Amino acid sequence: MSGLGFGLEKIGVVAMSRPMLFSLFLLIITSVAVSFIPKVTFNGNVTAIIPRTSETFLDFEKHKKDFRNFSRDVAVIIRSPRLMTASGLEDLRNMQLDMAIVEGVSATLSVFSIPEIDGENGTIKQFFPALIENDRQASELLERLETEYPQAQNLISREENVGLLLVALDLENDNGNDAQAYAIFDTVVSEVESVAPEDFEILYAGLTPIGITILNTLITDQVTLTLVGLLLGAIVAVIFFRCPTSAMLCAIPPTLTAIWSIGLFGLFNVPITYLTTILPTLALILAYADGIVLHHRWQQLNRRDASDKIGNLREAVLRVGPASALTSITTAVAISSFALSSSEALVEFGMLGVIVVIFAFLTVIIAMPVMGVWVARFNLLRIRAASDKKFSIGAAAVRIFSERPVQISVLFLAALLPLYYAHNSLIPEYRITDYLPRESKTLEAERIANDVFGGRSVVLLSVPVAEEGGLVSLANRERLGQVTDLLTDVYGDTKVFSLHSLWRDSEDETRVRIAQRFEEELPDIRQGYLSRDGTRMLVSLRVSSSQSITEGADLIRQLEAVISSLDYSDDIIITGFPVLLSSEFTIIIDDLRKGLLAAVLVGIGLIGLATRSVFYAMVA
Repeated sequence: MSGLGFGLEKIGVVAMSRPMLFSLFLLIITSVAVSFIPKVTFNGNVTAIIPRTSETFLDFEKHKKDFRNFSRDVAVIIRSPRLMTASGLEDLRNMQLDMAIVEGVSATLSVFSIPEIDGENGTIKQFFPALIENDRQASELLERLETEYPQAQNLISREENVGLLLVALDLENDNGNDAQAYAIFDTVVSEVESVAPEDFEILYAGLTPIGITILNTLITDQVTLTLVGLLLGAIVAVIFFRCPTSAMLCAIPPTLTAIWSIGLFGLFNVPITYLTTILPTLALILAYADGIVLHHRWQQLNRRDASDKIGNLREAVLRVGPASALTSITTAVAISSFALSSSEALVEFGMLGVIVVIFAFLTVIIAMPVMGVWVARFNLLRIRAASDKKFSIGAAAVRIFSERPVQISVLFLAALLPLYYAHNSLIPEYRITDYLPRESKTLEAERIANDVFGGRSVVLLSVPVAEEGGLVSLANRERLGQVTDLLTDVYGDTKVFSLHSLWRDSEDETRVRIAQRFEEELPDIRQGYLSRDGTRMLVSLRVSSSQSITEGADLIRQLEAVISSLDYSDDIIITGFPVLLSSEFTIIIDDLRKGLLAAVLVGIGLIGLATRSVFYAMVA
């Protein structure tokens, strides 16, 4: 058994022989880790784990440069029983006007942004008059709006008394910098709260508020998971050993592991994401488990002969250390399987995971023996029989299984093939809203956005122009109309939008006039429909933010089929945040599945190598 842990258990023996030196080592390492904990940052950006070199990601980034980052738009949801009255609509209009001049806001959109086109003379004016005089007029205007402009249902719902104010953020040199988006969002929230009437309930939907909510949850969860993990482990140790000193000794390795792990993020300036937030907790669980086993072995030896507690501790380290080392190695190998993913963030996760597992092993094999030496020297340890009966379920299971080795082996081998088939048949799923706390207002906002307005996530189709001249060109307008009409026939005119949606029923002369006026708009407005260089036009399709990646993948295939009849379909870029998730997360999850199987095989090989036994490898 001496080779089971590849000799790593001897680190503990060396530490025990020089307790003062290794105590100083632990103090220095822990002090450095503590000093870096305040520098730990958190990243709630879901796209952080998506490979930066994939074609889908590059298309997403190119679209942001060609047009703007639509995924960062904030949907301000306004709910009030007074919203559909004249005064309520006027308050909504004033809110839009106030938000339009907020620093960091490039554009705002509400029902008051909808134009009315005169089909006879081609003039363009605002649909709503400068002043809505009474509730009756308000009701008539809203009713006519729904009839003439079905897209208005994306911005207001008379049945639910809910309105929508879309706020586009001005993200200069947008490179996915969350801090800039979050700072502008905070400004937007402050402004909305200062101008909104008291009877307006305000909620915020969109990727930016989702990211902030996930970010805040990460911070809370990191503290909660760490403290609760330490507390539960301490309770188990107290119940099992019935000795405060024993509980303290068992708590030292996981406590140091948590401190070292969190300090690691600050030292290397690696933000904690919704993936890596589990690593410190995972590491302290490993440290608790191995530490309790080591201490239990020490106490067993002490109960037999308490005359040499330090000698017993050395014996316990040599007995338990190899198994602890082997489990740490196999766990590290399993986590390192993430490095097989094409995602840089998952590779990073794998590397950090290996380090925190090493931390867990080192704290058990160094900190517990060293502290055990001090406890033994000062005679602080109470030697009492452990409450083994409270944890006897494992022994009972082993007894039952060991009495029927052939039957149990046949049973589990028979289950292997169908379970392996089930493993390979699993459909990779992911919904961004699943990462929102159940009680959060952001989740409620997303629910309203999806149920009432059909979703605020957008799939974007970047359509190449047929010739120069922008939207004034007849050929370009016809091409835009082709794509818009194809999508409208399948998904309906309330979910599909482009400039063609505004002029569909107008004469060509009117369309030219609209296009000319559009060319005069500010760049922030124009880039919502035409690329900066004028070579691409935009058609958008709204989808639910709760759409799974499987549903998203099906939608992408359906879109490709819808536009396949066009001779320029290969030049149309289908992108957007839902496309990014659907395309890349499926690949990432498949990579993780392959990595898991690879980790199992390597782990079996390591166990066989450590035990020098083909039999034990097969059992593993």
